[in-house]
Amino acid sequence: MTKIFKNRGAKIFSAVCLLVCLALSVSLADLFSSIITTNAFSASTSKIKSENFSLYAISLYSTTTQNQAQTLSQNANQKNSAGYIYQTDTAFYVLASAYENISDAQKVETNLKNSNTSCEIIEIKFPKIEVSLSMTPEEKTALENAVCVYRNMYKKLYDLSVSVDTNLLNEIESKVELSSIISTFTKIKSEFEALFNLKINTSLLEIKLSLENVEQILDNLAKFSDSQTPYCSQIKHCYFEILAQQLLLYNTIN
Repeated sequence: MTKIFKNRGAKIFSAVCLLVCLALSVSLADLFSSIITTNAFSASTSKIKSENFSLYAISLYSTTTQNQAQTLSQNANQKNSAGYIYQTDTAFYVLASAYENISDAQKVETNLKNSNTSCEIIEIKFPKIEVSLSMTPEEKTALENAVCVYRNMYKKLYDLSVSVDTNLLNEIESKVELSSIISTFTKIKSEFEALFNLKINTSLLEIKLSLENVEQILDNLAKFSDSQTPYCSQIKHCYFEILAQQLLLYNTIN
C-alpha cells in the first residue's frame, strides 16, 4: 500500500514539474516575443541633420581661368599653404587655410599683408544636411555621426596642421596622430555600414559613397610622400577636400 502511494506521489510530482516547465516555457516565449516586438517597434521616423556653419578661408590668389589657378596652386604649396582651388560662379580662388572664427582668419590676413603677401578672406558656407528615415536610436546616432564627420575631420586635421606648422609635432609624430584620426573615422564609417547596408536607400547610398571618398582622401594623406611639397600643406589640402565632400553631399541629397 505504501509503495502504491509512493508511486502515485512520484507521478503527481512529475506531472507538477512538467506543468511548471511548460508554464516557464510559455512565460519565456512571451518575454522573448515582447523583447523582439519592442525592438521591432522602437524604430520611428526621425530627422537627423548636421548644423550649418561657415569657415573663413585665406585666399592667396584669384583668377578667372582654371589653368592659371593650377599654376598658382603649385606656388602656394611651397609656402605651407593648402593650394586648394575653390571655384565660385565668377572666379577660381587658391586657398591657403580655413578658420572657424573670422577673428583668427583676420589675424592671419594681417600677418600675411605685413609680410607683403596679398590675400583676402573668403567665407565658405556649409548648409545643414537633413535626412528623414525610420530609425532605431542606435541607427540615429550612427547616421548623425556620419553626416557630421566632415566638420569633425576638418577640426582634427586643422589642429594637426597647426601642430605641424608650429613645430609642436614633427612629421613622424604627426603621422601617429593622423593614424588616430583615421581610426576615429573608420569606426564611424563601419558603424554606419553595419547598421544601414541592408536598408540602403538613395540618400543612404550617397552618404555611403561620400564616406568612401573621405576614406580615400585620408588614405592618400597617410601615404603622402613628396619632398617638393611640405607635409603641412598636404594636411590643409586634405581638410579642404573633405569639406568639399560635404558640399557635394548636400547638393546631392538635399
